[in-house]
Amino acid sequence: MTIAETLRRASQRLREASVPNDLMDAQTLLASAMGCDRTYLIINFNQAVPVEIRDKFDSLISRRTLGEPLQYITGHQEFFGLDFFVTPDVLIPRPETEIIIEETIRIAQQMKLANPVVVDAGSGSGCIAVTLARELSGSTIFAVDLSFPALGVARRNAIHNSTDDRIHFIAADMLEAFIEEPFADFIISNPPYVPEREMPELQREVREWEPRTALTDGKDGLSFYRRLLVESPRRLKPGGHFICELGYSQSAAVAQLIDREIWSEPRLIDDLQGIPRTFVLQKRV
Repeated sequence: MTIAETLRRASQRLREASVPNDLMDAQTLLASAMGCDRTYLIINFNQAVPVEIRDKFDSLISRRTLGEPLQYITGHQEFFGLDFFVTPDVLIPRPETEIIIEETIRIAQQMKLANPVVVDAGSGSGCIAVTLARELSGSTIFAVDLSFPALGVARRNAIHNSTDDRIHFIAADMLEAFIEEPFADFIISNPPYVPEREMPELQREVREWEPRTALTDGKDGLSFYRRLLVESPRRLKPGGHFICELGYSQSAAVAQLIDREIWSEPRLIDDLQGIPRTFVLQKRV
């Protein structure tokens, strides 16, 4: 059976299982099984697929028909142009989180911070910590997560992207491991912010496969904002920044939690759909 025929059958299976992007997913999984890229498949569509590869591919397709995310099946996800390992122990990196990276880089350059100290609270896969270590060459990064398996994935990603020499991995609950003294230029977080009541409304891929503790606080989705808005200024230098991702329609609720005597007026940044997804606060001097 040729590559084209194999893809056609697999795409049909995915379509019947109501998997979106059926052809693209089929191509990605066949490329993973063959150890090549999608371009190779397109160029060599008449090439025969060995039986052992086809059997492996069929197994991958079966997993996808059950709703398992493509990234967990392949074990990889791209983020800010870098390759990251992902497992069910960590949230899958998403494009909207790249806003945090862009904003941190912009502020560091604007403030001429040659050696910024950054805390990534709730690091997960390490996509934020690793990317900032790559982009801010003189930085010192603290990647903090309560999950030991998640920290293992983050450390692996740091090694994979040659940044492990500048990232300190800490097993702790958000900022509890740090003394209450101003040492950081940036505290950054993409916390669990999905309200418990909205969990049933999430896509099946997210709801049934991604780690629940990385998605929701089990309450109103604001618990970690409340904590970080109190704990961060105790660790930030005067003029330091707190940058955090927002859940859908949470900007107004989070704004009410901000102490204006401690923080500057919040700045909201929209994603590509025009939804406020990131807020930036500066600690008053």
